[in-house]
Amino acid sequence: MSEQLTLDFPARQAFGRADFWVAPCNQEAIAWIDRYPDWPTHALLIYGEAGSGKTHLAAIFSDERVEAKDLDEDFIPKGEKIVVENLEELQDEKALFHLFNRMHESGGGLLMTAQKVPQFKLPDLQSRIGMTPKAEIQMPDDQTIMSVCAKMFSDKQAAVDPSVLTYIVTRVPRSFDAVRKVVNMADELSLAQSRRITIYLIKEAIEKLAQNEGFNG
Repeated sequence: MSEQLTLDFPARQAFGRADFWVAPCNQEAIAWIDRYPDWPTHALLIYGEAGSGKTHLAAIFSDERVEAKDLDEDFIPKGEKIVVENLEELQDEKALFHLFNRMHESGGGLLMTAQKVPQFKLPDLQSRIGMTPKAEIQMPDDQTIMSVCAKMFSDKQAAVDPSVLTYIVTRVPRSFDAVRKVVNMADELSLAQSRRITIYLIKEAIEKLAQNEGFNG
């Protein structure tokens, strides 16, 4: 019998600094977070695909986070550091421009996240984004995918065999978001059917995602 990987953690998402898996694909981004406040400017943009770990980095940086779509010109940050997430959903460019200025004047830190470097119509805002340091979270390698997968199962207090992790790595696109979807679906099926998370259940989860979302496993 293969060795069981026992993951005995509370059912929660672990967003502490010690819980962040540092790998070649994200080491530049976490290095920037660790350097604060020793930044050349008061702002930083971290970008990468959905599920790549941007929210985890945001949580490490600051407890105060706001969705870009919710920003308006009256928004005033409460603390020294703030995160604006999902810049691709920004609706009020002047609001982000004013926040840039407020954080600069206060000497605070502004972290922004996006799936790719945004392009804005407001010239002054585009100029500021252009001068802002940027860190890209790149596509992960197989070992990183396996480690992230193990962490996601541990967040759900699930015990999985290492062979299950290997199967996921070989069957799922090299994407944090794809792994997240498979882990969530497997957890749902496991709870609904009172079954252990096995290779057979993972296969079922991938098939279900393919039917529901056109997921290409």
